[in-house]
Amino acid sequence: MPVISVELGQGQMNEAQKKKMIERFTADAVDITGIDAIKFTILINELPAENIGVGGKSIKDIKAGL
Repeated sequence: MPVISVELGQGQMNEAQKKKMIERFTADAVDITGIDAIKFTILINELPAENIGVGGKSIKDIKAGL
């Protein structure tokens, strides 16, 4: 069973956007691989800002100006 995993910051996408992403990622994967859509699992993992680091700082700290 193929799995497509997407990780993004918490609150970056609403439910409608997630639904569209799942539909499109599945459709594209089917087009590319020829594997039936029912075989694909799409995982959307939302991470809190303190769990994402860029340039040695957490996104939470960057947003806070630290």
